[in-house]
Amino acid sequence: MNHITDRTALEHIITNMIETVTESKEEIVRITESSATEYSAIQNELKELTDKIEFYIEESDRLDRLVKAAKAKLVQVSKKFHIHSEQEIREAYERANQMQLERFLVQKEEMAAQQRRNDLERRLLILEDTIERAEKLIGRVSVVLNFLRDDLQQEYSDMMKKQEMAIGVFEAAERERRHLAREMHDGPAQSLAHILIRADLIEKTFDKRGKDEAFAELHELKKLIRGALVDVRRLIYDLRPMSLDDLGFLPTLERYLHQTEEYTAIKTRLNYRGSRARLPEKLEINVFRLVQESVQNAIKHAKTAEIIVNVEQASDVIHIHVRDYGVGFEPSAIGEESFGIVGMRERIELVNGSITIDSEVGKGTVVRMSIPIP
Repeated sequence: MNHITDRTALEHIITNMIETVTESKEEIVRITESSATEYSAIQNELKELTDKIEFYIEESDRLDRLVKAAKAKLVQVSKKFHIHSEQEIREAYERANQMQLERFLVQKEEMAAQQRRNDLERRLLILEDTIERAEKLIGRVSVVLNFLRDDLQQEYSDMMKKQEMAIGVFEAAERERRHLAREMHDGPAQSLAHILIRADLIEKTFDKRGKDEAFAELHELKKLIRGALVDVRRLIYDLRPMSLDDLGFLPTLERYLHQTEEYTAIKTRLNYRGSRARLPEKLEINVFRLVQESVQNAIKHAKTAEIIVNVEQASDVIHIHVRDYGVGFEPSAIGEESFGIVGMRERIELVNGSITIDSEVGKGTVVRMSIPIP
């Protein structure tokens, strides 16, 4: 439990680190994008300001000329006031003032625009520096993130692999216990319950209908007992075939298929090619269980009349194909509830093997497994 807690805590730490760095990178990217957007907007505004400043300069020059003309007119009228009316003198004065006011306002607008342009140019320099720094930082953060996601996780994965393998073994054992419990409940336990009911029925039949009918019921009871005995022997064999230790994988597989054919009336065929050398002890049981699970799945679900097992053993790998010609299924329909297939995949991971399941509705199923031999 402590190992599991430590592993979970370490996974949590690594996950949090990756999430934090990822969020930081995303924040930097957002800042960079925001700065780039602002940079583009400032450039557009600078262009507009440049056009305005050019306009203000031209307008200021034009008004400057008008002011000079108005002042000259005012001087002329003032010198010859005796030949000009009071109204003409006032208009010349007001004209000169108006031109000066307009020039002042234009020059003020020009100064404000130039000040704004200077501010924007400084802001552009700051944004350029910000964007450059942010892009460099994104590169560095990406390196860190890649390390966390790939290198560190790979190192962590390698470190935890042995522990996960051990946990997988315990989980596989627990699944075997659950499977055995279900088999006991559905097989011998049900048969024994039927035997008790049948025994009571025989007593009542003997009392009410005589010994002939009681003997007929007794005959049916013997069939039930024989079936229960077959189930018990099969469960004992499933728990640990004794021949596996004594004779090895191939003879045990031959015997298992022969018994399966006897119990189920489904024809079985074994094709074996290559080396007949015994497999390593720890590998033999796993390989046998994988074939056994494949065959049992075909018996339970395929509704097939024949099961073919092809085995090819080389010096470094063993290839196994288990084929049936039953109803088939859609491979996409395999889910977490498909305990048999899920268990096979977990078991084959323990021996570093690979498995593929090809099936087509109405055309049967083939399970292909390749397992390296240490």
